Amino acid sequence: MKFALVLHAHLPYVRGHGSWPFGEETLFEVMAETYLPLLRMLEALAQDGIQAPFTLGITPILSEQLADERIKAGFRTYAQDRLSRAEGDLIRYQGTELEESARYQVRFWETTLKQYEALSGELLKAFRQREEEGLLELITSNATHGYSPLLGYDEALWAQVKTGLQTHRRHFKKDPTGYWLPEMAYRPKGPWTPPVEGGRAGLRPGVDEVLMRAGLRYTFLDAHLLDRSLPVLSPYGPWPEKAPSGHYRVYELPSGLRVFFRDPKTALQVWSADYGYPGDGVYREFHRKDPVSGLHHHRVTDRRLDLAQKAPYDPEAAFARVGVHAEHFATLVEGIAQAHPEGVLAACYDAELFGHWWHEGVAWLEAVLRRLSRSKVRPVRAKEAVQAEAVRVELPEGSWGRGGTHEVWLNEKTLDYWRTVYRAEAAMLEAVQRLKDERRLRQMMRELLLLESSDWPFLIDTGQAEEYAKERYQGHADRFFRLLNGVSSEELKALEALDNPFPEADFRLYLA
Repeated sequence: MKFALVLHAHLPYVRGHGSWPFGEETLFEVMAETYLPLLRMLEALAQDGIQAPFTLGITPILSEQLADERIKAGFRTYAQDRLSRAEGDLIRYQGTELEESARYQVRFWETTLKQYEALSGELLKAFRQREEEGLLELITSNATHGYSPLLGYDEALWAQVKTGLQTHRRHFKKDPTGYWLPEMAYRPKGPWTPPVEGGRAGLRPGVDEVLMRAGLRYTFLDAHLLDRSLPVLSPYGPWPEKAPSGHYRVYELPSGLRVFFRDPKTALQVWSADYGYPGDGVYREFHRKDPVSGLHHHRVTDRRLDLAQKAPYDPEAAFARVGVHAEHFATLVEGIAQAHPEGVLAACYDAELFGHWWHEGVAWLEAVLRRLSRSKVRPVRAKEAVQAEAVRVELPEGSWGRGGTHEVWLNEKTLDYWRTVYRAEAAMLEAVQRLKDERRLRQMMRELLLLESSDWPFLIDTGQAEEYAKERYQGHADRFFRLLNGVSSEELKALEALDNPFPEADFRLYLA
């Protein structure tokens, strides 16, 4: 069996838009706890000659921020500050039950700063080098993680896809063949009616057709879309011989785009609140922070306990547990492989789960890849796994979200968001026909792309950062319409400095 580990790295555009609790510090946290540790993992595997390649999607808007000089300088200051806080904690907690955690924090931040300086802050270059060495496959996504099925105009989706590809090419010097659909959200070809006023009703191409037109060849979707579609494979009789392999096959949509489905069995072991490894009591607690330093010094203990009741963190015990869980996971994969020896298992996760939300997660990934490299299961990049014989299938509309529908992103709380998006998209289509000021059109395009980010309705629905999300989408909309109505050269320069991604911003993508 081929084992395709796929990590999806994404954060919305936070550069220049707040610091804490929502803003640049969120990005700095993930750089320290996920992206840099992933690079350390790749280096360790390479040094030991471990052949266990995997696939990493880095969204274009994340790439733009990781390459930004403001973010690079800000991270260095942030990491130096965290090291200073850790050193203070070590003095305060000397001789107490928190001493080992404080000592670990000092080592962690010393390692982080040393690695960052050795890379000269060039994380994207480091990932690109690992891809060139064959240890990694890099794929892309919509420019700002726009929610593909609900964008109001075909031109708007086309601009998200093509800008994503242009940005990937600029940073990684090659075109990807794989694509991560934001929120695993898909809509097939067919008639479409906007859920609120605005948008263009009528027959629309499927999301898969748009990707194929852009030169992409495969993507990833949630397994429940396949489960709901399986009767399509054989509506008048027994399933075809190959259908029982279910999630462990490569499928092909009518457009020719190939699809991997996220394996639910292995996903359960990581994501489930009841069964997932990150909930083990020995691992570090994400939500409790030291009242003085803000660093983490406690363990999960029992997820039903109040934060005040969490026990001290023991790094040695936590990283010992990683090996146990890696062995359990590898054994599960090997069991699946015995049942489907010619199959493909796509293990798809958000990258930020590892290291950031689950502090020991990157160490677990490394242990899994090392273990599988010694088994009959073959870790591969998605571009290799997709070469398998494919089964033709038609899929319904849906996402990974609640109920498998668009409900997380489209509900009573987000209707104003979609009205605003559709109003701006319509104005952009009209503006590219009328306006001659290319610089202004490029900045309008940046603001529209940032407005379309799926993160804003997601945060509104979950309530995690509802007011911040509303402020962000309304701010991008306000700046878009200010630009539409005309601004002075000084105002335009200020807007370009605030929202600066996608220097190539090709507004001609909105032409019919």
